[in-house]
Amino acid sequence: MLRIREGSALAGAGAIAFSVFTAIAVTLGGAPGGNYVESDVANYVAIGHLPTVIVTGYLALFGVLGLICVFAYLREVVSVEPAHKLATNIFWGAGLAAAASMAVGWGLVTGIAVAAAESGSSNPGNTVAASISHPETYALSDTSINVIYGSGGFMLGFALVALMVASRGTLPSWLRWLTLIIGVLAIGAPAYLPAFAVPIWGIVVGVWLIAAGRIPRHAVIATQQSA
Repeated sequence: MLRIREGSALAGAGAIAFSVFTAIAVTLGGAPGGNYVESDVANYVAIGHLPTVIVTGYLALFGVLGLICVFAYLREVVSVEPAHKLATNIFWGAGLAAAASMAVGWGLVTGIAVAAAESGSSNPGNTVAASISHPETYALSDTSINVIYGSGGFMLGFALVALMVASRGTLPSWLRWLTLIIGVLAIGAPAYLPAFAVPIWGIVVGVWLIAAGRIPRHAVIATQQSA
């Protein structure tokens, strides 16, 4: 039986914020990664791109806060089943590890552009700047991105798999199976390609939580009992 708790709208908004803000930060932030492209590195550390890096970095961190909000809410929901206490604790612990990895990763990747600006290396005319080469900048960026996708995405995947187990009897079956599928895909996030699935989970869960929070409690319980 699903137990809608106070705060579902906040949790839903947090889930959506995580997906949307992360996508914006990845797309507009433009941190170089994957195949090495000289122009991508130069554009990322250019002084004119710094405001975009800072804004998208803040958005990404707010997205991480949103992830913590939805995980905290779901922990309260699934913790009502004492038989799944271990799975609930694993979900919460892995979820916090994922959020921490992502927060650190965003701090590192945005710090590259900030350090370039503060050292003067983003100004091509400054010959005495404390600068590093573009290949070295790329290596730092790609490594930082791996903290986000590698450690963060990997742990997020395990958190979602644990949530699927812990939520038996509290979340709808379709949502549990979607969570499992997205979790398995997220475990492969270090390979980048499966990472696209994670924002899908955030959007779907966010919309569902916001919608469920607007339904009277007795109507939600009756719907779950008849399912």
